[in-house]
Amino acid sequence: NSIFLTICVTAINVYSHLGAVSSATGGSGRGAVEPVDGIFVNPATLADLPQKTFSINYSADEWAMLASDSGRESYFPAALEFTKKTEKNIQTQRFGLSVATRRWNRLSFGLKGAMVEYSDISSLTIQNRYRQTVLDFAGTALLSDNLGFGFVVNKVASNKIELNESLQLQKTLGVGFAYTFENFLRFRLDAESAPEYKTNRYVLMTGVENYISDFMVLRFGYRSDKVLLENYGTAGLGFSGPQFGLHYAYIANV
Repeated sequence: NSIFLTICVTAINVYSHLGAVSSATGGSGRGAVEPVDGIFVNPATLADLPQKTFSINYSADEWAMLASDSGRESYFPAALEFTKKTEKNIQTQRFGLSVATRRWNRLSFGLKGAMVEYSDISSLTIQNRYRQTVLDFAGTALLSDNLGFGFVVNKVASNKIELNESLQLQKTLGVGFAYTFENFLRFRLDAESAPEYKTNRYVLMTGVENYISDFMVLRFGYRSDKVLLENYGTAGLGFSGPQFGLHYAYIANV
């Protein structure tokens, strides 16, 4: 079993992305197997996690907990997550369950079902709450021993609520590749559509991880957001021990 603690620090109020590993690599990771925060990005990666994990993720405006049960002894890979985030006077709490198939013919698929509560905190006296059920669908493919591909369809199904859609979890389609070179460099490249699955605008995310020792990882990334017309540079440092890990990410406008 492994326990991870991740911390994300931003220079200003920038894009929000759960998990220091993904944040430090520009928000990428849909094609990478990452026990720290990969399930937040792509639930299908559960199929390749070698053991049970527990992680706590914290940043200025959000925090999350994740517990996964995977590995050879698990009959069905699954994970529970709780996230809490505040943005634009809307506090979003999400309790989710992710499940994944065992890898078959180099393919695996995953589902994430979540109960989401949005709270309007703009008023000190009246607090409106909206509840929604959301379903995400994802998949991964091992193209070779050191090259992976993943896709995620966020909010493929949900019930309608009265809250403005721009303040809800967005309907997006994301894809990503991850390539590992000689077990000491890993390259990530992801792209995500605009809301409502529109492809005329997109977000491009890229990152690199350098395993400078058996336990230390150095990360850099870049995020070009054609939807919000903003660009970010990212960096991070991580310690991954046999049973415990600590990961840090820094994000800044460029």
